[in-house]
Amino acid sequence: MQPILQTETTKLSIVWDESCGIINQIKNAETIEGVATHIEGEVFFYQYGLDIPFNGEEREVFDVGDVVYWRSQTDDTKFGILFMYGNTTYGDATKPRTSSPGIKIGHVVNYEAIHQIQTGEKVQLG
Repeated sequence: MQPILQTETTKLSIVWDESCGIINQIKNAETIEGVATHIEGEVFFYQYGLDIPFNGEEREVFDVGDVVYWRSQTDDTKFGILFMYGNTTYGDATKPRTSSPGIKIGHVVNYEAIHQIQTGEKVQLG
């Protein structure tokens, strides 16, 4: 998979976190697609077939620009890819925080452009 997130209006370059224990499962996936949801400080899209178990690397606090693999704690069929660009709804005004744990899988090079992605846009990773 190419390290790119493409939308109708935006193209983001990603540097994969090669130290991440699940990165090969992400990179070896066929194209990962979804519909963007834009909330304060992050853009994400749900996945319903990308069931990668957590491996002990999960956490809730990230840095601006981080790309995160996320799993719902209330729906074991819901997964997502998150793109952090600022303080999130769950943050403490210092760093982005997710609603439940996730694993950093990469970093967006041009993260300033993440905020341009709008809810409802089709997104494709790879």
